[in-house]
Amino acid sequence: MSKKPTTRRSKPKLDPGLLLAHKAYEAAINSNNTDLVMAMYDKDASQMPPDAPATVGWGELKAAVASYFAGYKTHWTKVVLQNYVAGDYGFDEGHDTAVDIPIVDGKPSGKPIHYDCKGILIYKRQKNGEWRVFRDIWNNNKPPT
Repeated sequence: MSKKPTTRRSKPKLDPGLLLAHKAYEAAINSNNTDLVMAMYDKDASQMPPDAPATVGWGELKAAVASYFAGYKTHWTKVVLQNYVAGDYGFDEGHDTAVDIPIVDGKPSGKPIHYDCKGILIYKRQKNGEWRVFRDIWNNNKPPT
């Protein structure tokens, strides 16, 4: 009797340049600083959040990021599951968790909101070779609590 071969998903090899860009984006978000987050975006970036219209254009995106930080102190953990490069675009699939603490009277207080998300980041290579976020797309795995 022969043994059935077992199949294991091997951990994918991650593109180091995209991984660095991903970590920098995560750090910028966790800084809760609008300017640091905006520095991570391509000039034509947009976000596609769950249950809300897409933010398109630099002005709209900056207003959305600033509004988010005005309303919440946030901390995201963004785990890359796989990534790859195709020409001047990079693609990153991940599992994200986040905790948002409402800002009340200028200070984080109130009941934390927990998120469990799947996300796709699309990066665009800049003329200087750096990666910037071109699209940030995510969807909740479950309703916020």
